[in-house]
Amino acid sequence: MNSFLSALSFLSILPGKNDRPLESRIVGHFPFVGLLIGGLLVAVDWIGGLFFPAFLRCTVDILFLAVVTGALHLDGLADSADGLFSHRPRERVLEIMKDPRVGVMGAAAVIFCILVKIGGIEGIGESNIWLWLLLAPALARTSQVIGLVVMKDARGGAGVGSSLYQKGNYRMLLICLIPLSLPFFFQFRTGILALIVFAVSTAVLLIYFQYRIGGMTGDTFGAMTEIVEALLLTTGAVESHFFQLIESASF
Repeated sequence: MNSFLSALSFLSILPGKNDRPLESRIVGHFPFVGLLIGGLLVAVDWIGGLFFPAFLRCTVDILFLAVVTGALHLDGLADSADGLFSHRPRERVLEIMKDPRVGVMGAAAVIFCILVKIGGIEGIGESNIWLWLLLAPALARTSQVIGLVVMKDARGGAGVGSSLYQKGNYRMLLICLIPLSLPFFFQFRTGILALIVFAVSTAVLLIYFQYRIGGMTGDTFGAMTEIVEALLLTTGAVESHFFQLIESASF
């Protein structure tokens, strides 16, 4: 329980245990923190639907995600975009990512990510919106577990979260099966789509980070979380739109 609370306080502003140093065992709780955030997001979306029109409701949803995480992942996305898109050598990229100032690329990445998420949520059909809202935060944080297991610290242990890396501890990946299998209990089609998008996006991002900076940093974990989350919500919208077109054409 203490490990879960530590993971909760590390990944969000929700009450937890943040009075102890980071331990590697909290990594196994990341997907469950994601499920908790997703469950709260479902509740926020339902309540918002009672009072707000669609676009405003979706905006409140994304505002909630930013607030509940303390904008930690958005900050990582901004820093990663500034560094990785600077076309500089690896050492300089890592220096830029440590700079607390946000550049043009970082600001653009955050803006586009927020817009994509809002559009994604607005485009998801009412019948299964709750499932995508639950899955997106959970699978985004599941990607963090995979990154911590298969990648190394690009800063060579100098990063704040260096103690969390699980390089080679492949048993930790078994935990990832829980959120990945969840949608199949409710809708097989959604489960297949979510699994494909999750696997492809996570693999592509990890390969890119390895090629660009030789591993991961706290910022790239934040960036990966935001990107995977945005892609999953977009997939939910595409799924809804595609099958609505099929149903319309059948009449």
